Amino acid sequence: MRQINVAIIGGGTVGGGVYKALRQNGRLLASRLGVQLSVTRVVVRDLRKSRAVSIPKGKLTTDWKSVVEDERNHIIVELVGGVTLARQMVRKALRAGKLVVTANKALLSEHGEELFELARKHHTNLYYEASVAGGIPIIKVLREGLVGNRINYLYGILNGTCNY
Repeated sequence: MRQINVAIIGGGTVGGGVYKALRQNGRLLASRLGVQLSVTRVVVRDLRKSRAVSIPKGKLTTDWKSVVEDERNHIIVELVGGVTLARQMVRKALRAGKLVVTANKALLSEHGEELFELARKHHTNLYYEASVAGGIPIIKVLREGLVGNRINYLYGILNGTCNY
């Protein structure tokens, strides 16, 4: 089975949760996707900090640039938050032709057009489903599932962060 290497930038609550989910659901994901997802690295600010999720020390690093530049990493998951550093990370990853996944609403709000254009230019993709509606897969539904329908209005609170 083909292996897809995933690097996670951000080892906090969300990054740790993504790591744990990929680790715990690896077999299920492989059977559904037909590929094995392997987390190669998790970029953190402080290697000494204790974490709620146990991540092997060999996977931890503080050097995000080397992780993005590593040709063995196919997917970069950006979970650092903020805009300035996250934008640098995502731009570098897209320029390297990496597929990028982000949950960063502020980044997409301020620089989405630029980043999507950069992804197109470098023949890759920028995914963001997790950044809206508390992870509800609404973007795909609106873009693909309802393509034959006319939406008159949409009710609801789409920022899950405010509701927890």
